[in-house]
Amino acid sequence: MSFTIGKLAQLTGFSTNLIRVWERRHAFLRPGRLDNGFRRYTTEDLAVLHGIRTLLDQGLRIGDIARIGRLELAQAGASESNGRHSGATDALPSHEDYLDGRHPEIAWSILDALPCAVIVTDKRGLVRWVNRGVALLCGYDLAELYGIKPGNVLQGPETDHAAVEQLRVAAANQRPCSVTIVNYHKSGEPYHALVEVTPLRVGVKHVGFVGTARRIASERLAAE
Repeated sequence: MSFTIGKLAQLTGFSTNLIRVWERRHAFLRPGRLDNGFRRYTTEDLAVLHGIRTLLDQGLRIGDIARIGRLELAQAGASESNGRHSGATDALPSHEDYLDGRHPEIAWSILDALPCAVIVTDKRGLVRWVNRGVALLCGYDLAELYGIKPGNVLQGPETDHAAVEQLRVAAANQRPCSVTIVNYHKSGEPYHALVEVTPLRVGVKHVGFVGTARRIASERLAAE
């Protein structure tokens, strides 16, 4: 069995851009090529990405994971996949688990195209997916944010502690929250953003949070 990079992204939750970066930077994957030049990925490549997710969830950094052999990553991924299908894990579900319909990737493409930053986390608040609007707003991509809490990177000296506490309390109680907060671009530039966070549920089970952020112009803040 072989997969396109789009299908690989759908099955793992990693963006196609992130998969390409890891393939180029760390040589995790070994795709073949069709006569037309398009890459096709194997079931072992899929297992490797599942293994990477497992180790990221355990707190390892991608640089450390890069020093692990491909075979070991594939074995870790196969074990993780078997546990997920047997119901033995409480990890954040894949795209298909969230969405109904025959083509769930369409809904995720819509999130990617929204004119705002969108971050999806697990129930601990650790980043699992971001749309392209995140890079436009704050300069970071999924490779830099995956597995950490957004506030650890985005907040800084001018961030209002009351707003941070409001977000923390809402998350602890699994309630929606909307705050205006000072975040920081990767370049170090502070900016005001309207951040809205909503608990994410599959049925009645809480599995994470989805947050959106939009830059607020200084003129609008002055008017308020």
